Amino acid sequence: MSKKVVTFLDEDHVLRIVWLGLNDAAPGGAQEIRDSVAPEAVDPAALTGRAGGLHPSDGYDIRYGADARQSLKDASVVVLRRGAVTAEMIASAPNLRLIQRLGARSDGIDLAAAKAANVAVSCLPRRTLAYTAEHAILLMMALAKRLLPADKVTRSGDYDPRLVKPVNDIAYNWPGLTDIGGLYGRTLGIVGLGEVGALVVERARAFDMKIIYSNRTQLPAERERVLSVSYRSFDGLLAESDFVSVHASNIGPNDRLLGRLAFNAMKRTTFFINTSRGRLVDEDALYEALTNGVIAGAGLDVHRVEPRPARDRFAELPNVVMTPHLAGGSRLGLIDEAGAIFDNMRAAALGQAPPHGRILP
Repeated sequence: MSKKVVTFLDEDHVLRIVWLGLNDAAPGGAQEIRDSVAPEAVDPAALTGRAGGLHPSDGYDIRYGADARQSLKDASVVVLRRGAVTAEMIASAPNLRLIQRLGARSDGIDLAAAKAANVAVSCLPRRTLAYTAEHAILLMMALAKRLLPADKVTRSGDYDPRLVKPVNDIAYNWPGLTDIGGLYGRTLGIVGLGEVGALVVERARAFDMKIIYSNRTQLPAERERVLSVSYRSFDGLLAESDFVSVHASNIGPNDRLLGRLAFNAMKRTTFFINTSRGRLVDEDALYEALTNGVIAGAGLDVHRVEPRPARDRFAELPNVVMTPHLAGGSRLGLIDEAGAIFDNMRAAALGQAPPHGRILP
């Protein structure tokens, strides 16, 4: 490459971790790296060391924020998460050798133009997103199978032994828990079918669930066919679903997207799952729905206020399962994601194919 210019197209909290790894001398950078994974502990060198050979002191010009948006003409590597790379942008960057997306989707990247310009494209699947999808399924199963009440009564022995009649030393459901179900054959409604939503769909299919979705924009028919999903209006999805799982974008118009009207539109047997962002939900409305039997239960990994205050009103509800915003796994996983990007950048500098991600075109 004639110039070593790395341009970040998005200002994003995850990409900022990558930027901090490259900018080992950034003022306050070491503390920001520590803060980004707190309360887990990390040595900042675990990140900056992974970027060895790619720092400004090695001749790299790292552009992030306003400077990056001004021009791409010198870029040799473009890094993005949610933005787009058009044919015009590629044509304006004669030194470009790598388009690196953090995420498995290639949406918004002109692959034909990249191929014509001999520019490698890496779309890096995120383990943290796969974990989040798994967690959504976990919360569904915990609610449907009444995991917390079952665990509690098994530990406490708080049941009437006079009602239990073991046969050959086998006593099915000896506490007599009711409304025990599962996922098989149930309808899952995905609100916001982006990358995480699609990962949830893939996993839900293993349980033979019927899957419907609501989106700002309906997916192309071929994408719907591949995912085996059917489009519904937002209201239609709420009325039909046995499980409603939220994966919508954390943008202003979606603030309190799920409120009183939404919960009232659901069936009384519906379970509500949120592994996206707490601000998408009106928690007053959710509490009313849970306590008044408007919906059957909720699984919450994200919360309107984080950390959630200890022993708040939701903690007293038996039909709620809560976790402390850990669906994506350890925050240290960001170090590995950044490390894969650094490896791809080194390969691009040597004219080699990127070793990580979905390599296109």
